[in-house]
Amino acid sequence: MCDWEEFLFTCNHSVLRLKSYCHFARNDPGHQCFGVKVLRNSWQQSVPCDNCILAWQGQSHPHFAAGQHRQQEFIGGQQQRRH
Repeated sequence: MCDWEEFLFTCNHSVLRLKSYCHFARNDPGHQCFGVKVLRNSWQQSVPCDNCILAWQGQSHPHFAAGQHRQQEFIGGQQQRRH
């Protein structure tokens, strides 16, 4: 059972990131886990996700003018959208 974290954004999208591998996935060459995904933390963010920020910048959305974007580094895991 690998541990995951969820980041909830103001645009109602979310991102899941791998927090730690389980014993079986750590020892598997492909890090495959066939167990249940365990959500350890859920973090509420005070900004929209990067994809929404980029989309709004492309539409010249006044709140997200050029130069007012944020950067986020993903260390691993998967991205999932929630509508």
